[in-house]
Amino acid sequence: MPTVRAEVVGEGARDLRLDAGATYGDLLAALDFSPHEATVLVDDAPVPEDRRVDADRVRVLRLVKGGAAEMTVTVRRAHPDDHLDVMRLVDGAMLSADAERVRDRIADSGVLVAAVDDRPIGALVRDGDRVTAVAVRRRYRDRGVGTALVSAALESRDRLVAEFDPDVRPFYESLGFDIEPVDDERLRGRLAP
Repeated sequence: MPTVRAEVVGEGARDLRLDAGATYGDLLAALDFSPHEATVLVDDAPVPEDRRVDADRVRVLRLVKGGAAEMTVTVRRAHPDDHLDVMRLVDGAMLSADAERVRDRIADSGVLVAAVDDRPIGALVRDGDRVTAVAVRRRYRDRGVGTALVSAALESRDRLVAEFDPDVRPFYESLGFDIEPVDDERLRGRLAP
């Protein structure tokens, strides 16, 4: 049984004894977290929950913590009245999206929203298996919100496919996407559960 030192950022460290073959999702469960509440960092990079534990020291980052009181991030399907917030998130991330297509994706349950106190802080837009945008408000970036959105999207799909610029490659790699070049300026990633 491997022992892993897990530092929950801002809350202290614990030594966990895990079964051989345990995944990072199992490690989160041993700490009483779900993958939607926290993310595991190995060498300061997030790792997919289904990856086998391969480090003896990890950091666990609660998705959102602020001030003296914790803030809980929830991921839910977007409602029609979320349209403007989703468009602002996508625009704020400098991604292109057609407003009517986003409205159509909301209508067919293809848009997820990450929210704090029901205020959208992130969004994922997909068309079938194709992720067309993942956007998170700047102050909530690098806290696992995008990871929670992609994880939630994968729960209802056999696979996800995304095309993206090279500067966000580390994000998609950290989630376990298999990545290949599309052309000199774009990459394509595929992820299956």
